Amino acid sequence: MHFNLSLLTTALGLVSSASFAMAADCYKNGGCGQCESKDQMWRAREELCNTDKWKNSNVFNWGWATVNLNGRFHDQQSCWDGFENIINQCYGKKDGGLYDWNYDGDSAHLDVSFCNCR
Repeated sequence: MHFNLSLLTTALGLVSSASFAMAADCYKNGGCGQCESKDQMWRAREELCNTDKWKNSNVFNWGWATVNLNGRFHDQQSCWDGFENIINQCYGKKDGGLYDWNYDGDSAHLDVSFCNCR
């Protein structure tokens, strides 16, 4: 029994120290014809996350796209990760996506529309 308890303790320690990616929730609709390119969406990500815009609620248009942040991220990396999840999980499949994030008293709701058909 000591071996099993030791193995369980080690496994729990590994799980608790691992970082877990949060999933984006993609929009239900897809197929809008007036959308920004994937390259432009990466640039919109830079506009939000490589400036101070991630620190407060913010809305901006990026060509056909709209980026809407309600709340704030705890740190810049969380902004990069959340926006990346939306692009990687939703672009080319749906017209945009949502990402909700909470940590240490800060929370953010990121809504990225790749298109203008919403």
